Amino acid sequence: MMNALTEHPHEQGVTYFEHCAFAMGIAWRLLTSVVAFALHAILPFISIESHLDLEATAAFLAERNHFIEAAAATGVARPVPHNTPALA
Repeated sequence: MMNALTEHPHEQGVTYFEHCAFAMGIAWRLLTSVVAFALHAILPFISIESHLDLEATAAFLAERNHFIEAAAATGVARPVPHNTPALA
């Protein structure tokens, strides 16, 4: 069972816990964006903050994808950088 949990993170050049933190950071960011858009859909007078709009969310995902692909290419486990918080 442990191999099933660690195989993919290892292929990406990160530990299980680094992968978990990485994926949960993305999930949290997407969840906050979804909630903002759902509230805006129901109550249009509630604006979507610029750091949660479509353009900012797409840029966040592109940066995170670049980070994990670079880690996988080098085969070196690197922690998620602190200069890119999940809600920035």
